[in-house]
Amino acid sequence: MVKVTFNGVELTQYITVLEGFSLWKGADFDPQITENTILSGSEFNYTRRKHKTISIPFYVEYESSEGYDFLQSALNVKEPKELTFDIYPNRVFYAIPSGDLNFSEYRLSGKGTIKFIVPDGLAHATYTRTFEFEKNDSGIFEAEIINDGSEEVTVDYEIKLKKESGFIAVTSPYGLLQYGKYDEEDGYIDRKNVTLLSNQKGDFANWVDGTTFYENPNKIVTTQMGYDSELGGRLGTMPASFPTSGTAGAFGYGACKEYILETPVEQWYIWARAWFETGFETQNGEWCLAVIDEQNHLLAGMAIEKNNRVQNKAAIRFLLGDGAGGSIVKREFDLTPSLWIPPNPYGNNSRIQGSNMFDLVKEKDRVQFFYNGGYYPFSASQLNGKKAKRIQFFVGNYAGSDSSVRQFVTHHYLNDFTFQELHVPYWKDVPNRYPTGAVIEIDGSAGEIRVNKQIRLDDEILGTKYFKVPPGKTKVQLNISSFGEIESATATIKEVYV
Repeated sequence: MVKVTFNGVELTQYITVLEGFSLWKGADFDPQITENTILSGSEFNYTRRKHKTISIPFYVEYESSEGYDFLQSALNVKEPKELTFDIYPNRVFYAIPSGDLNFSEYRLSGKGTIKFIVPDGLAHATYTRTFEFEKNDSGIFEAEIINDGSEEVTVDYEIKLKKESGFIAVTSPYGLLQYGKYDEEDGYIDRKNVTLLSNQKGDFANWVDGTTFYENPNKIVTTQMGYDSELGGRLGTMPASFPTSGTAGAFGYGACKEYILETPVEQWYIWARAWFETGFETQNGEWCLAVIDEQNHLLAGMAIEKNNRVQNKAAIRFLLGDGAGGSIVKREFDLTPSLWIPPNPYGNNSRIQGSNMFDLVKEKDRVQFFYNGGYYPFSASQLNGKKAKRIQFFVGNYAGSDSSVRQFVTHHYLNDFTFQELHVPYWKDVPNRYPTGAVIEIDGSAGEIRVNKQIRLDDEILGTKYFKVPPGKTKVQLNISSFGEIESATATIKEVYV
């Protein structure tokens, strides 16, 4: 007995497939030709495949109209859905019903036919095949993709870098993918960034304790924070108890770590990961990353703050300096600081998935924040020409709250941190756009590249073609900068069949 499942519903619970059903009727090829009016024969133009039609003759014995209603409900869809057959394992059609059942009925029993249309005319494999890149005799990373399907398919790539690279390319007989700058190592000035500070996996040994938090000096420093390699690495561990009172006019109490730049920087970029999560609704807390200028005035920063002991509600705040030592909230988002994503892009679930990143960039009189998949740019003429001198991170609690487990937020960390100087106008051997340890994902179907899970469409070089590989064997090769090194790389396909 043939088992048929459509859109997750087993149709053969109620119908029996009859003799005459077949999935082997082949593709509906449609060659286009032009008749010659004088010469013998015809001229071939092209050929194509039409949609596939799958007809399922069936017999049914209904005890009541409920069986009929069930079948109609299962077939009532707005777009093509998964259609599978147990006699055709590991394959799926994306089909939609067409026409009526052509049902011959006698006392609620009878025979009919369900007709499915498969618009793309293809059966898709339910699994993927992955092929490893290995060095060939010429030292080039190469993979042989074997497509045992009967139609060309897109290819996805994942490349892990052992050493940084400014350029990545995938070559094949059918097209070329290119990203970055081929000659980046030659030192031309084109949005070239220099990494001045990179703290990964909890290594913040080059940060020191701060005594004043300049974004808001009324956030009083009364203790010291630590760092460790636990839970992927973190900065912001706090003692079990710390002073939370004693200063008139205090906004909050806590600890500050800072990194003082050797040379002040006018245009800069921060990429980091945040973790802010409560364990009880009664908890409050302050988390703030700030970039401070040479006059100890705020340039820009981001704060995550909770000051509500009744509900688990917090806020993300984008901060800009007013040019005179003050702090302006330019944009605010409500945040539920729970474990899960959603609703919390900076909770533990997000941290485990590696999606708890944010970034902040200042270029002349423009500051831009990246938060939860969106970019938020702001004009800031008051900051034009101002240079970053120090980066500060504050963790603490509001005045009026204490450091107890019931009142102080459970998780309040920076997980990773990178600070770059932008547009360096000189030749220098610096980390490149694809840093050491980066994971580059190329989605052949969507036509996009992601670096450490962030889309980088601007990296694509003109002439890039997201090629497909036909049935059979296809060799593809990877090329990177001469100073780069690949740790591992794979190519993945999902086969299809006409």
